[in-house]
Amino acid sequence: MALLGTYIDQRTLAALNSNASTSFAHGLGAAPHMVDVRETATNASATSFAKIQALVDATNVTLNNAGNANSQALMVTTIRFHSIMQ
Repeated sequence: MALLGTYIDQRTLAALNSNASTSFAHGLGAAPHMVDVRETATNASATSFAKIQALVDATNVTLNNAGNANSQALMVTTIRFHSIMQ
């Protein structure tokens, strides 16, 4: 499992307001192949939802909340598969 830690980055981010964005450096050495974003709790309203979009490049992940509600705290996992297969 120690080898996989080099190719997987996981972190918890604060809640993201509606129409807001945030960025962080993923530390994977190249652009990740997958970004999994999960809210750590359920939004209270069934009619309002956060819609999180993830944009990636070689160094950063940018999350945008295009939904009509604030998100809960976010658990973000970025994975670089290609490097593991080489």
